[in-house]
Amino acid sequence: MRRSNTPGLGQWLTVSIMVAGAIFLVYKIYQYAGSRTYLPTGLTIAAVDVGGMTPEEASDILTNRYIEAPIVLYHGEDSFDVSPTEVEFTLDLETMLSEADFQRTQQDFWAGFWGFLWGRPVEVQPIELRATHKREALRDVLDRISVIVDLPPQPPQPVPATLTFQYGVAGTTIDKEASFADIEAALYRPSNREARLIVEPVNPERPSINLLARLLTNHLQNFEQTTGGIASIFIMDLATGEEVSINANVPLSGMDMLKVPIVLETYNVLDRNPTLRQRELISDTLVLRPDNLSANELLNVIAGEENPSLGTNLVTAALQRIGLQNTFIIAPYDSQGRPGVNTPQTPANTAEGIPTDPDPLMQTTAEDMGVLLSMIYYCADGQGGTLLAAFPDTLTQGECQAILDEMTLNKTGSLLEEGVPEDVPIAHRHGWVRDTHGDAGIVFSPAGDYVVVAFLYQPEWLEWVTSSPLLADISLATYNFFNFDDPYLDSNRLN
Repeated sequence: MRRSNTPGLGQWLTVSIMVAGAIFLVYKIYQYAGSRTYLPTGLTIAAVDVGGMTPEEASDILTNRYIEAPIVLYHGEDSFDVSPTEVEFTLDLETMLSEADFQRTQQDFWAGFWGFLWGRPVEVQPIELRATHKREALRDVLDRISVIVDLPPQPPQPVPATLTFQYGVAGTTIDKEASFADIEAALYRPSNREARLIVEPVNPERPSINLLARLLTNHLQNFEQTTGGIASIFIMDLATGEEVSINANVPLSGMDMLKVPIVLETYNVLDRNPTLRQRELISDTLVLRPDNLSANELLNVIAGEENPSLGTNLVTAALQRIGLQNTFIIAPYDSQGRPGVNTPQTPANTAEGIPTDPDPLMQTTAEDMGVLLSMIYYCADGQGGTLLAAFPDTLTQGECQAILDEMTLNKTGSLLEEGVPEDVPIAHRHGWVRDTHGDAGIVFSPAGDYVVVAFLYQPEWLEWVTSSPLLADISLATYNFFNFDDPYLDSNRLN
């Protein structure tokens, strides 16, 4: 049998498959070789897939994702688009594309071709984002937004009808430092470029003591306008030293208020504990009594002889020594003066346009009386101060406390007392003459101790029904300022 040399069908089929396979491989090699000019498949730059892209295309998409796309800042229901250029955000494209090109050139040809052939790209290392921004520029952006959305707190306000104070209203503000982290995280993401601003409440400040001054000034306008009189007020916060001064340097009749420095000088001159009789005189002088005999007898104690006029000189000298230049006594109580003794000139009574008619024999000011009471308070409280510095060997802390204890027993049921709750101690001394009524005291209130001195003057004659409620109002407003959180509402009187 003759064997045929012609290839069979099977051989042709095999050859055809081999040729087709070779052509396919050549095509794929050509295709892969062409793709090698592009960035490797699966490569990410700054979390953006740039596989198969040219460097120019990769640069464009990175710019679009990071520079052209805004970040969105949310403030409650409001939102603000912020361009990255506003915070001087920049991409280091040169460095990132250089690293990408290195990944491309370092890839083994045949390993890469094998992965390309089977759709399994050779593993490449992701390239991290290289970018910067300026926090100060971001802070400027937040400052501009704050101007729009921040709500400043509303300050406390006086309530004239009740002589109290209402709370202010809290505001809000962007906490810039706390907001930076979320904003910067959004800035460095290619997607989901949103952040929420952290908003903090801003509590209203405690009321300034100027608020009390404003309330009192407005409250007393009607009295001054309708009577032609004047109100003189001095208030001191004994914890901080803050003051309210309304016409506080106007010279006024000293009245019974000047019995306080008489008692103070009595303790100063005594070199032993007061006798029973002297204690009675001190008590009668500081507590409401129908006459002035006790005060005049203490002037004799101060003089060391039956000479109350000498006693007044010594009291005045002591007042000058501790700096109370506007306060003096040149004659005993119920006296018509002394021949040849003229009214001393003081900074207060030599000022132009004095609106009062002060007693030529004994004068003071609301400020002098308030400062004197504060000195006694600090002395009694063991804080030293002017009195113990001026009289270190003759005055003691216990004697200052004894003065306040006696003054606390002075009960009138009106004037300054009427403006504080009944259980709140008040050490005070009041006084009145035909045209001037006043009260000076220290209030030991739950929220803090303070001095309040108030005088009312009206030409010719001042009615009690006018002065007493007004002095109580001054006291009430002052108490409510210092006890802002727990005011005293004297509804019977205010209604």
